[in-house]
Amino acid sequence: MQLSNYRKETSERSDADNWAKHCLISDTKFFFEGIEGCNQNTQNQTTHLFERAHVDIDFDGEKNKQDVLSSIIELETKNALQRKINFASAFGLSLSYVLYNDQSGSVFILEFRNIEDVEIVKSFNSYEGFGQYLAMIKGWKSTKRFREYNDLPQIDKTLRKYGTPWPTNIDCFCCDRKGQPIAIIEYQNAKAIGVHKHSNNDYFLCKQKSITKTKRGSKIIYHDDIRRWTSQEILRVQSGLPLVVITWSQGESHFQLKEVEKITFPDFEMDNPVDRGRIFQYKEDLHRFSSDPTEADFQVICNRKSLSFSKENNSVVEVKHLPLLTRKEKTFPHIYWKRKAVVSNSREILASLFLDWFG
Repeated sequence: MQLSNYRKETSERSDADNWAKHCLISDTKFFFEGIEGCNQNTQNQTTHLFERAHVDIDFDGEKNKQDVLSSIIELETKNALQRKINFASAFGLSLSYVLYNDQSGSVFILEFRNIEDVEIVKSFNSYEGFGQYLAMIKGWKSTKRFREYNDLPQIDKTLRKYGTPWPTNIDCFCCDRKGQPIAIIEYQNAKAIGVHKHSNNDYFLCKQKSITKTKRGSKIIYHDDIRRWTSQEILRVQSGLPLVVITWSQGESHFQLKEVEKITFPDFEMDNPVDRGRIFQYKEDLHRFSSDPTEADFQVICNRKSLSFSKENNSVVEVKHLPLLTRKEKTFPHIYWKRKAVVSNSREILASLFLDWFG
């Protein structure tokens, strides 16, 4: 069996309008990379970091590991591949590389222990079988409906069909000149509300709500970013790397640059039998507090429970916080910032400020 014609495919939408990302790439001495897939399980551990490529397969051809290695290096470039291997090492992981073929449905998972040592560790005869593996390492299977895009790669369409989507990506991480990771970067597009009015904690703490019609009547839904920030905080805690948030908008020259100190989450006690009424009440309290906070609203939250993450024995563990929750102890549900800058009408300052913080 011989693999050839390695090419990149992605399920991610274009970020061509992200001027903040382009400024950092062009005006700093650092390197900026992404990871195509990041798997986290129900035990709050990052278990796999995936890159991927679509390949052609000649089943009558001769298998050659060196050819596979050379082809991946040619596709990624040696330095970029090394940076991704170094990033995976920050999590105590090897870089996983998925090679797949639409015609046969074959999937191969390779592991890079270093730039010269790659081995096939798993293989599947169908995308469905690979999807079952993704569900197994994640610990759950999705039941939600996915938005479909006609230009999605075939593997993504098939995995979504079976409720086992390709893992979410890591949009950006930053490496120094030696290729060592120095930060994880989360970009926030504030086009809907504007950079100055954008608050991560508003979205985090259920400020947004909507009313939808059901067969049983109207239903209130409180929107939050808790799942997404949970993933980001696991990355920060497990790797020990700074988590940086850059808020930008296509039509503005303003930006926010922030570094996370700690994220404390509302504890919905999901390890207990699900009490939807209790969870709804907690979210309603958060919404009221984030919309028009009063001292009474604040005290209601202080008398609830929260949780955060820490690292013990190379594992991410939950730390439970009981009432009374306080901002001083950082047990009150909140994204806490180590440092923050809000800059108006000065796109060119972003790169120099980033260099001041991390250079």
